[in-house]
Amino acid sequence: MPDTELQDRIWTALAAHPVYMVSLVAEGDVKTRPMSGHLDRDHHRLLFITHRHTGIIGVCVAISHENRNFYTAISCSASEVPSRETLRQVWTPMASAWFPNGPDDPDATLLALTPTSAEIWDGPSSSVLVAFKLATAKILGRTPDLGVNATIDMR
Repeated sequence: MPDTELQDRIWTALAAHPVYMVSLVAEGDVKTRPMSGHLDRDHHRLLFITHRHTGIIGVCVAISHENRNFYTAISCSASEVPSRETLRQVWTPMASAWFPNGPDDPDATLLALTPTSAEIWDGPSSSVLVAFKLATAKILGRTPDLGVNATIDMR
């Protein structure tokens, strides 16, 4: 299925920033942390090197492009990628800080996050235009039109 324009905007934003704020549901708690990821667009997923014992059951990835007034929260399904070869392909020197034995560390695993849906906020990037729209809406007694807010299917 070809990507819609909004899906494409999200994939482009993901490609532009390899570090994401990732919220994980694990062991009954929600934990949010910055994580460096690998975009695997061919397989419609993001890959993260993490600890095997994490026990992740749900995930949300957030991106903020403040200078473009573009924000998104992406709900994902999570699964472990059992392939050590794929882990080696995405391994970075940064990962060695957490896994000194390299990609063969028994606690290192590859987490695949597959986007299922996303909410986006995409508005004008000009602060002058935003101020004008806010002032106009106030004068006219209306809600300001500051761009798109939509929830989309990412599958």
